[in-house]
Amino acid sequence: MSGADPREHDGGAALPVGDARDPRDYDGGAPLPAGDGTARVAVALFATHGLVPLRRTLVSLREGADGAADVFVFAPGAPEMVAAYLTRQYMRGRVAGFELLNRASDGGHCGLDRAYHATGAEYLVRAEDTLEFEPAWLTTVLEAMDADPDLGLLTLTRPAQPRGRGRPPKVRCEVEIVDHADVRAFVTRRDLFARHECELMGEQRGDGCPYQRHLKSIHKKLACLPGLVRPLADEVLTPWLDPLEALEAELPAHQGAAGALQHLRQDYHLGDDVLLTCMACGAGTLEVLAARLKFCGQHRVAIGFMYELRCPDCGELHYKDDLQLRCPH
Repeated sequence: MSGADPREHDGGAALPVGDARDPRDYDGGAPLPAGDGTARVAVALFATHGLVPLRRTLVSLREGADGAADVFVFAPGAPEMVAAYLTRQYMRGRVAGFELLNRASDGGHCGLDRAYHATGAEYLVRAEDTLEFEPAWLTTVLEAMDADPDLGLLTLTRPAQPRGRGRPPKVRCEVEIVDHADVRAFVTRRDLFARHECELMGEQRGDGCPYQRHLKSIHKKLACLPGLVRPLADEVLTPWLDPLEALEAELPAHQGAAGALQHLRQDYHLGDDVLLTCMACGAGTLEVLAARLKFCGQHRVAIGFMYELRCPDCGELHYKDDLQLRCPH
């Protein structure tokens, strides 16, 4: 995958201090900053599917917020196409930051704490790339939260239920008090979350959600406001795989060291300009600096190439694997 060398960077984009974005402030691996933005609302969008659902969720979310929210995207293990798309969105100011890290499991935590540390916004919103937002969703949400100071968490989704026979009931867009809130998309107040920031959140089926228990313990309400999001169709929701794992599964197995090099094809050569996106500045071409053989770790047989490339605009180094054979075991 094209991008910053994983030995040096960990993937993601940070919003630099001040209004102007300088490409030198983003090296493809900067962590999300401790933000002091002026937006009243910050959205943590978690993406685990392909480019199509991510784009549909992000566009609907931004249009419905009318530019009044900072959006941070968390896309662990994103393939190259998604990473390039997020880079462009960041450089154009459409997302406040993004992160591509594969983080260890944290016991069901909803991940909202990662946006909490990146912004000083009054309201925090969690969203997933399985949903599409209705126009003016943010205005409706803020009106509901501002109207009732005792509202601690407002979910925009209901738990999935089997569909019965006949026409589905018409959804009424009004606040309903609930005992348990679905956490695929919700909004909460920063000051409440700050008291509980280190606690586990999320859907823990056995013991319930600690954050929701905390809100109840301080006499804050849980509520649902349906009708502002709709699920994306199942056919566009294909979870992405590690691109190298998916590629290796379809490659022919090597037949040993004898003749292995005869089966390899070198696509990029020293000095070539290739059409790949720079993950630092968004430039559309990279220069090939070197091509190195990659070997099967078990048999020491050549199975492909690793290319070292450099952006002619900003000088950022990138590394791209081209696997053509796999280990037979």
